[in-house]
Amino acid sequence: MPEFRALVKRQIVALLEKLHHSDDDESFVFRDDRATEDDLRNWLSARMREIGSSHYEVIREQEVAVENRPDLRVHSRNPEFGLISVEIKLADADHWNGNTLVNKIETQLANQYMHENGSHTGFYLLANAAKPLKKEIDSKTGKVKRRAFAKKVAGKNVNFAGLLTLCDARAAAVTAGLYQRAVIMTDAPIRGVRWT
Repeated sequence: MPEFRALVKRQIVALLEKLHHSDDDESFVFRDDRATEDDLRNWLSARMREIGSSHYEVIREQEVAVENRPDLRVHSRNPEFGLISVEIKLADADHWNGNTLVNKIETQLANQYMHENGSHTGFYLLANAAKPLKKEIDSKTGKVKRRAFAKKVAGKNVNFAGLLTLCDARAAAVTAGLYQRAVIMTDAPIRGVRWT
């Protein structure tokens, strides 16, 4: 089980790094500020199928216990290695507030998606397609021309790095609680990806 978890995480991280630094046509939608969570889910599942087909099968939004659907469900070819859920959030999307993004680690990933037999790991992938990295100020008017990533968590503004730090802490707390109950384990969020 730990080997399977490590393999899937390593491959997801490598794919996201490739996408982040790619200037290929397939990454254009992500750099052009038009990406959606569906785009990222579809891209990631297709790439994972290409590189991991001998080790696992990737199913998008598979129906699981209590009719909840993780964005990706990774099934090991060896049934003893179980299942991994991957939940993807495009963190800069207007419909996600900061508190919700942090809380989804527990309320969605751990409490909903991890209750299927054989499910032992959940990865929470936060992506940021917001441009620019820092807010741009109009030199003539002094007003903000374009905003950078910013969300409120517990009443405080955080940037993307700050959001990842808060999600890491929540994932650690959730993991500790689940481990004590001997139910399931979650992993810290896969480090967020940003397109430039």
